[in-house]
Amino acid sequence: MSELRLDPVLSDGMVIQRDTENLFRGFAPAGAEVSIAAGGKTLSCRADENGRFACTVPPLEACCEPFTVTVTCGSETAEVKDVLVGDVFHITGQSNMELPIIRTFDPFSDVFRKPDSPMIREFRAPIEPCFDPGAELDMFSGGHWIRSDSEEALMMSAAGYFFARTLYEDIRIPIGLVNTSAGGSPIEGRLPYSVLREYPEYDAFLDEATVPGYIENTAKTDAEREGALYRLIEDSDKDRDTVLSGGSPEGETVSFPLFLPDFAGRLWFYKDITLPDNFPTDDVMLILGTMTDRDVAYINGVQVGETGYMYPPRNYRVPAGVLRPGKNRIAFLLDIRYGAGGVTEGKRWCLKSGSHILDLTDGWTMCRSVVTEKIKPSAFFPGLPLAVYGRSTAPVYNLRFKAMLIYQGESNGYNAESYVKMYTRFVEYSRQRFGYDIPVISVQLPEFGFVNDDSWSLVREAQLECCKIPGTAMAVAIGLGEWNDLHPLNKWEVGRRLAVCTKALVYDKKDFEPVTCTSAEYGDGEATLTFSASVMPDETGEGFEAVYPSGAEKVRATGESGGIKLTLPGGKPEQLRYAWAPAPTPHLFDESGLPVSPFRVKFK
Repeated sequence: MSELRLDPVLSDGMVIQRDTENLFRGFAPAGAEVSIAAGGKTLSCRADENGRFACTVPPLEACCEPFTVTVTCGSETAEVKDVLVGDVFHITGQSNMELPIIRTFDPFSDVFRKPDSPMIREFRAPIEPCFDPGAELDMFSGGHWIRSDSEEALMMSAAGYFFARTLYEDIRIPIGLVNTSAGGSPIEGRLPYSVLREYPEYDAFLDEATVPGYIENTAKTDAEREGALYRLIEDSDKDRDTVLSGGSPEGETVSFPLFLPDFAGRLWFYKDITLPDNFPTDDVMLILGTMTDRDVAYINGVQVGETGYMYPPRNYRVPAGVLRPGKNRIAFLLDIRYGAGGVTEGKRWCLKSGSHILDLTDGWTMCRSVVTEKIKPSAFFPGLPLAVYGRSTAPVYNLRFKAMLIYQGESNGYNAESYVKMYTRFVEYSRQRFGYDIPVISVQLPEFGFVNDDSWSLVREAQLECCKIPGTAMAVAIGLGEWNDLHPLNKWEVGRRLAVCTKALVYDKKDFEPVTCTSAEYGDGEATLTFSASVMPDETGEGFEAVYPSGAEKVRATGESGGIKLTLPGGKPEQLRYAWAPAPTPHLFDESGLPVSPFRVKFK
């Protein structure tokens, strides 16, 4: 095995941050001299007693012509090929930043933006939950760069790539993305043990999670519980063979959507269809929306798709020859583990081949094949405090970036009141570790209707409050979400809005706080709201509520000298709210046409 090894981020296809010093790190024999040739400059350093070396590479100018970085130690040489110099961004957050481009495919749209630029690359860091208080890697344990014109490009972050694509049209230099996003990770998951110990509310969890063997023991217990459940379900499934062989076990007739609030076990759904004579059978997709939890889908007894959890869309390609002219049996099993599940409302259920669509909404037979006790959900380690700091986040602090983009907040909906405190501490700590005030651009949560309280509204309010942190900006995302999907498809516009914020804050050096309501005055049955910039309601004037002790009443807005006026038949309210709902529709816009953030103002 070679004794000369580089940090995985120093690998083929990398983008180096221009106009600043960069640290090249790796391993070599203890005490050995290491030489690095990069961009026409050569420098050297020595490995320490532990075999680690770190060389500071002087600033390089932006370069669109690929070159090779050569690292030499004794008789060993490592080459990093296809290197560019440009602007590099740390992108992080939850699943909506992690979501790959391939997941933004909409089978009902003619538009699918495929990545195609060799000037945009992404390094995807491994997601490695860790609760060891002393664990803090200074190099990633794995990962590699993906060029956006390569076969792997569809696995790049959709929000990240579309941001970079929009920005590249403006600055015309290479753009690199170092992606440490992890689905389900709360903001406190990216803070170290020492910082979390500043907040007593995390003490009980840290006392438990930092005991050696926590992950291994918890995962083993969870796997045993889940395994026992699935063995029980498989052994007790009385309908599989009959359904898949074309038989008709007894059940109840149902249509989609369908939600069972108090069921755990296995359901079988089956439906016999007759294809129209003109329906093509050589390029077909079975579309079943989304479900909770696990499904396996079949056509004529042949498995055509499987998904293990609730979020991904069930867009299953049907292999050639499986679907045949005339009669066909479509069936799927649905395993519900935690006591509630079903087929999501508002989605499409159909067979699609080109422009031919066969609706599958109605006429299903549902068999309650296995009924079990609901089980406790398994631990989701990336969703816990501290989890993604030591091995997935800490290594970025040895890199240099133009800015940091973060799309996060969904997992903090349960505790919005602490979000400002924890997000502010995250920005403060990150800047301390980077050694400079890195610009931070966030994405405010879009709409999502599967919330039955105002938790997401409170998180949006907290995110708006965080914009007061100097050197930060926020892309308002309402209007881009989907009420029935945590992972909306329109990441193109999310990326564009991130690029608008970044261009203003980072390149034009302008403060870029979202438009906010600066004052609210009441008199003669009307309220006049003024803003930090000109705004205009749409023609409906909807989206506003006046809140009284008896409840909230909808009120309409009209434009008033760059602000708005509201008529209040109920008199002076306790507060006024705009877009204060889990899944609001934007009705108020700034001069550039971007939506104004949801907000509320209180009257004394």
